[in-house]
Formats: sequence, structure tokens, C-alpha cells
Amino acid sequence: MTEIEKLKQVPLFSTMDEQEILGVRRIMEQNNFAPGQVILREGEPGEDFHVILEGNVEFLTQDAGGGEVLLDEAGPGGFFGELSMLTGEPRSARVRAVGPVKTLALDRLEFTEFLLKHPHAAIDVLTVLGRRLHRSDQLIRKSVSQNVNQIEDKQMTFGQRLSDSFAAMMGSWKFIIVQSVLLAIWVSWNAVAGIHNNNHPDHKWFLWDEYPFIFLNLALSFQAAYAAPIIMMSQNRSAGKDRVAAEVDHNVNLKAEVEVGLIMRRLDDLEQSIHHNHQEACRVFRGAGASPQSN
Repeated sequence: MTEIEKLKQVPLFSTMDEQEILGVRRIMEQNNFAPGQVILREGEPGEDFHVILEGNVEFLTQDAGGGEVLLDEAGPGGFFGELSMLTGEPRSARVRAVGPVKTLALDRLEFTEFLLKHPHAAIDVLTVLGRRLHRSDQLIRKSVSQNVNQIEDKQMTFGQRLSDSFAAMMGSWKFIIVQSVLLAIWVSWNAVAGIHNNNHPDHKWFLWDEYPFIFLNLALSFQAAYAAPIIMMSQNRSAGKDRVAAEVDHNVNLKAEVEVGLIMRRLDDLEQSIHHNHQEACRVFRGAGASPQSN
């Protein structure tokens, strides 16, 4: 596939005829990058716009914790560097070559002149940017979100784990069924044994808690005395977990608000830039149409 055919696949140039693409190609400079080489760095001023001819690149940024986040990837026919050129802001992401990469670079001033002459290309750029910004926003929000269960698991002590297990056990049907069976055996055996011992004093059955089952009441009282504070400890830990979840939700909402505001500002800048380019193009076209009549 020739360079012209590859440029034709770029959304920015897809509506142009071959002569226009040839004109663009003449003002573009070819670049070669080694595997792993950083092509654009985050924060540096935007001076050029790249179209990928060969190889693949990845778009990277950092999340709130300083970790590296892969925003997107692009291969032959893809392009990058247009955002900072349009808005005048520093690069918002880092672009790194995955393997050997060959690109065609278009200078900032030449790119601006190109958009002035082709307003439809500016619309294509806006569409691609909107998709890329939406994807970036989703990934950044996700990277800010934290798993509250993982946070709590790291902070839990042995006593807290024990209280949670005890509360979970007592709040289950298994515990109720087992306790009911034990109570039924306890009461039935002692009641039957008490009756048998009264009727057959010479042949007594083993009896450890005759009616009114004072030992059973004492055991259940001990159980309630210890179960209540242990369950309260589990509830207090759950309340602390809810506070952590609320804090994480607040941070996520705050981050989302900041990112949405940033996206809206960038879209406003792009809209103003496209509107200005459209007015300039109309003025140029009107001037070009009026010059033959004046001659």
C-alpha cells in the first residue's frame, strides 16, 4: 500500500481527492522511531501532527496514584498530536512506539493552514477527538475508583475478622437449625429422664439439667451476653466500611466533575477553533470567487 493510499485511510484526509492528498504529502516530513521510543511527551508543547505509516503506538497517561494507564492504541492509518495543536495546550498524553514506527509529520502552522482550506477535515478531527476524550475519561474514572472491600481487608485486625465471622455465623439459618436441634435434644432428654427417674428410682437415667432447666437458661444467658458485644463490634466495623465507601464515592465524583469540566472546556475550544476556521475559509473562498470578476 502506497503512502497516498494510507493517507486516504486517515479520517482527516478521507474526503480529499488525490491531488489534495498529494499536496498535503509534499508538506509532510517522514520520521522513523525505534521500539519503545517516546514520540510525544506529556506536558511538552505541541508543534507537529503525526500520521502513522507503519508500526503501532500506544497512548499513555498517569492515574491519580501515579500508575501508568493505557488510554488507546493506534496502527497504520492512525494519527496523533492534533489535540494540543488545536487547543494550544501542552500534550495531554505520552505516545510511545510499540515496535519500529514510521510516521509523516505535519507542522503546526501548515496544519492550521490545511484546516483553513478544508473545514470538513476539522469536523472529522472533532469527531475523533470526542471519542478519544470519552474513552480517556472513562479509563481515568475507573483508575480513581477503589475497591472498598480490598481496602478494608488490608486494615482488618484478627479481632475484627473474628467478630465478622461470629456475626455471620449467628445470622445464618445453619446456626438457628443447629441450635434448635441441640435445644430440642437438651429439653427432651432431661424432661424424659426426669419423668423416668421419678417413676423408677432404682434405675435412674443420666440427668444433668432437670426441669425448669436452670443450667440451660444460664448457658443461653452467657451466649447472649457475649454475642451482643461481638455483633456490635461487627456492626461498628461495617459502619466504618460505609464511611470509607462514602469517601471513595466522593473522590470519584470530584474527579469525574473535574474531568468532565476539562472535556467541556476542550470541546468549547475546539468548537471555537472550528467556527473560526469556517469563517476564515468562507472569507478565503469568497475572495477567490470575487477575484476573477474583478479581472
